[in-house]
Amino acid sequence: MEQIKINSYYSELKRKHIVPTTFLLSIIIHVSVIIAFQGIFPITGFRSKLRAYKVDLIRPPIKEIIKNSKEDSPDISQIHSEPPFETKEATISLDTRDSTYHPYTKVLKERILNHWIYPLSARQNFIQGSLMIVFRLDRVGNLIDSNIARSSGHEILDTQALKAIRTASPFPAFPENITVQFLNINASFAYQLKFEQ
Repeated sequence: MEQIKINSYYSELKRKHIVPTTFLLSIIIHVSVIIAFQGIFPITGFRSKLRAYKVDLIRPPIKEIIKNSKEDSPDISQIHSEPPFETKEATISLDTRDSTYHPYTKVLKERILNHWIYPLSARQNFIQGSLMIVFRLDRVGNLIDSNIARSSGHEILDTQALKAIRTASPFPAFPENITVQFLNINASFAYQLKFEQ
């Protein structure tokens, strides 16, 4: 009988400890889960309060900055750089004597004369006249444009002179001493018949 009392007392004691232990274990598990999932399901009670900061923006003195930058940087005209070539153009005569252009125009004239002819039908009909053509070349000698500046009054003569320039092109590239990008050249053509006496 004594044995039964001890066993029942021991089991009673066990029961009393199991409930609080289980309760305590449950609380620990729940707290752990809440802490573990805090990032996924945030709870406002555990968060620290956000702080607000006030920032004052001060506008810089623009006039002083512009003034200082002008003083520090040199004028554009003072910066030394070598442009590859001037973007200018020059207008010259095919018969120019200017030492800068004469050697080059001499070559052009020879090439044009090799293609320039007096049309047979104009000679047979005693057609004469003089005209001026302006043609434009780029630095590499390409013919950009050619126009009759002053007509001879005879289409056959004008056409043949234009044809001579177009057939002679492309011309040689500009020599180094000619620094312009384009040359406009005035070329005079005179068709005159020679009569034997």
